[in-house]
Formats: sequence, C-alpha cells, structure tokens
Amino acid sequence: MVALLFSLFVTVELALTWQAMHASRGIDHPTLVALRADLANEPRSAPIKAEIRRVELVLRERYLTSERRLRHGAWLLLAGVAVFVLSTEVLRSTTERVPVLVARAHGYDPDRRRSAAGRLAIAAVTLCLIAAAVMIPVPGRGGADVEAARGVWPRFRGAGGLGISPYDNVPLSFDARAGQERNLRWKTVVPLPGMSSPAVWNDRVFVTGAIETTREVYCLDARSGAILWRRAVSAGPESNEVPASVYSETGYAAPTPVTDGAQVFALFANGDAVCFDAFGKQLWCRNLGLPDNMYGLAASPVLSGERLIVQLDQEAGSALIALDRRDGTDVWRTARDVGSSWPTPIPIETAGGPQIVTCANPFTIAYDPATGRELWRVDSLAGDGGPSPTFGEGLVFAVNVGSPLVAIRPDGRGDVTDSHVAWRWRDGQPDVCSPLCARGLVWLVASDGWTTCLDARTGAKMWHQALEVSFYSSPSLAGDRVYLIGRQGELFVIAAEREFRQLATGHLGEECDTSPAFADGRIYVRGRRHLFCFEEPGS
Repeated sequence: MVALLFSLFVTVELALTWQAMHASRGIDHPTLVALRADLANEPRSAPIKAEIRRVELVLRERYLTSERRLRHGAWLLLAGVAVFVLSTEVLRSTTERVPVLVARAHGYDPDRRRSAAGRLAIAAVTLCLIAAAVMIPVPGRGGADVEAARGVWPRFRGAGGLGISPYDNVPLSFDARAGQERNLRWKTVVPLPGMSSPAVWNDRVFVTGAIETTREVYCLDARSGAILWRRAVSAGPESNEVPASVYSETGYAAPTPVTDGAQVFALFANGDAVCFDAFGKQLWCRNLGLPDNMYGLAASPVLSGERLIVQLDQEAGSALIALDRRDGTDVWRTARDVGSSWPTPIPIETAGGPQIVTCANPFTIAYDPATGRELWRVDSLAGDGGPSPTFGEGLVFAVNVGSPLVAIRPDGRGDVTDSHVAWRWRDGQPDVCSPLCARGLVWLVASDGWTTCLDARTGAKMWHQALEVSFYSSPSLAGDRVYLIGRQGELFVIAAEREFRQLATGHLGEECDTSPAFADGRIYVRGRRHLFCFEEPGS
C-alpha cells in the first residue's frame, strides 16, 4: 500500500512538474509578452530591457530544473511500481499458505511474521526512495527564484554580453599584491594557461585552460576558490591537432565558456566545442574545424534558447553556426561574406523579435537566432575586428580601430547602411576592448589607454581621458561605477557620469588580459596565473 501511495504521489508530482516546465517556456510566457509590449512602446527603455533579460534567466533555469526533475521522477516512478508489484506478489504468496494450527495455539505464526517483515522492508525501501527524491542534488536549483537568477554572469561580459552587473554592492576597489591585499577573499592557481574570462552561476565559477596537447575545463567553488572538478576534453575522432604554435596573445583557450547552471560549454584553439554537465561529466565534443586566420580562435560561444551560437570567421569559409545544445549537431549554419574576426556575437531583444548581432570586416550583421536568416547589415568596419558589439538605448554599437563607432537602429531589413545609422564617432576607437553602454552613455577604451565617454543617443563627446596604461580587458559597470583593468593588472574605477571623475585605484598583482565577472557582492578576475575573488569583509 505504501509503494502504491508513493507511486501515485510521484505521478502527481510528475504531472505538476510537466505543467510547470511548459509554463516556463519563455517565448509565450505572459510576463515576457507584457514586457515586450512595454518595450514596443518604449524601445529605448534600459530598465525594461534589463527586466526582460532577468526574467528570461529565471524562466530558463526553471525550465531546466523541471526537465531534470522529470527525468529523476520517471526513474522513481518505475522503482515505486516495481516495489508495489513485488510486494503484492509477496503478500499474495503468504496469504495462500495454510495456517499452522499448533503454532497459532501457542500465539506464534511464522508466516505472519514473514509477512510483517516483508511489509517493513518494503516501507523502508519506499522511504529511501522518497528521501532520494528529496536529496538528489540539482545543479542551479536555487536559481529558480528571481534573486538567485540575478546572481549569475553566464558568459563573456555577463548576461547579454553587455558588461553590466545586476549588483552594485561589489567592492569599490581591490588589491592582490603581496602585503597590500585589500578585499581579497581568495585566489586560486588555474592549472593551465588561458585568456578566457570567468563565467559564474550562483556558487560555481567556470574557466578554461589549455596547452598544445591538453584542453581543460575547471569548476571552482565561488565561496572558497577550491577546484570542485577539473576535466580534460576527451576529443572525438574528427578533432584536429592543435597547431604547434599560436599567437601568444590568444593562446589555446581564449574563448570564455558559457553556462546555464546545468551545463557548461567551451571552445578551444583546435576548433573543439565541448559540453560538460555541472558535475563534470562530458556530454559531447564536436570539432568545428581548425580556424584559418591570423590570431586563432577567440570569439566566445553564446546560448540562445536551445542553441549554442559560434561565430567562426576566417580567411575563407566564414560562418555563423548554431549547434543543438543537447548533442552538438548543426541546427543551422549560415555562410558569411566577411573576413577574419574575433568578436563575440550578442543576443538582443527588439520590438520585432530576437536577434544575434555580429561584427566582422566589413559588416555588422544581425541574424534570426531560430533560422540563421540574415535580417540586416551595416557596412562600416575595416581591418582585423576585435571588439564585440554591444546594445543599449535601443541602439547597437559596433567599432574597430580605424573604423568609426556606429550607433545602429536594429529595426531595419537588408542593407541599412544609409538608413539606420543614428550617428558615427571617429576618435579613440579600440582594437580589442568592447564598448560599454549604460546610463545613457557609451565608453570606449583604446589599447593605449585613451578612454572616451559619449552620449549614447547623440554621439556627443562628454570627455576624453588618457589613463596611460595599456588595456585588453573590456570595461564593465556595477551600479554607478565603471571598472577598467590594465594589462599589467592596474585597476581604475571611474564614475559613470558625464564628467571624468576617478573614484579608486588598485592592482591585481599580475598581468591581466581578461574581463571581470560580477556576482552578489563579489568580483572575479582571471589573471595570468590565478583566478581571484574580491569581496568586502562582512558583505
């Protein structure tokens, strides 16, 4: 009877979980529908866009959590039914036995004792199954609520690839130099080198590292810095050999991993795209081909729904590729008439629907993430593209050294070079650092240290300041502060205002070419040898 009740309970839970899973499908969710309607009325509203990104993260994790619970629940239901059938057979066989009168006369019935013991055993097994259902760890489970879902930095430059922290309670400054430590919570040696930045999901931090012969993914505890697991990529038979030498400033592990809390996806110099679950089990590995370009593979993968998007631009055969996140197979592959590039694509939400925006010589191009169909393009870029595009105030911003910063309205179709460029700016263009747009302003950080602040809607110059250090790390915003990290580890914190005002300085204590990640009260930075976590005491 206990097994039957357990099976019925699991069945009800599975039905409710199935309903919850389908209610969490983002595209038709009432909250998102309402937010997109609001965005259509106010296409430049940054708070509405931020809320859309936040709700999408919540719905995404709820959906994945429900999916995992369905799988676990199916096994528990099967076990419950098996126990019920077995117990029914045991009870039937015992009740068919002829009672022993002498034993009964003395108050002892061995069959009854056996039957009672069987029922106790069945009850114990059932209780164990219930306990297992409750105790099964589900990665990312805590992120099903709004606050936990905000505690993520899932990819290069965070949610949406915008470099904007959802938290403003991070340390104003930090220092990791010996004897001068300030706000340093922990630092951990990353076993293999890499130019990839950290990705964060609640209590886990993911980074990659590689040398010519080995490619690895690491999962660290966000609280202590302990390496929870370290996995070498088990390459498939189609994988290419890594070139004997790569460009020193790119290395073998330049792309930043992307995670949804349940899985982590990484990309390496030989073209291997790999997926691990949150416990470190490799789920698949797919080789996309050895890139034929000057600097190797540097564009980071991004997630769009059930698709992993990879921008693979090279001397010949450039393409934007969508892989099925479940097994790595092609969903679509769109050829691109562009040269080599290294920017990371960004997903954006517009009144006309979602888009994937890319940059490469000579075009900024937007695609439909569902089909790979080109939506619009602007001819404005030249040279080797490094900075990734960004989005804010209803505009796409694309730039490269030697090319103007262009602000593009993303509601056009076809070649919109002459119709949808709101403004252009020619001064202080970066060749590596991606632009930052927030609070009605745009910041450009050139490799030589010149930092420029513009009005996002008009392109008017607010200020232009020389910081006199070299930068590869892209600027990031937390609250009303912009964080800049120099190549030698120098930290500059400036006010996110229309006049230049430096708030704080600090130092990482080692070289840094990566971009920081932000979480609730913390900043994570990957230096040349260490991964650092900074947090104000008591926060």
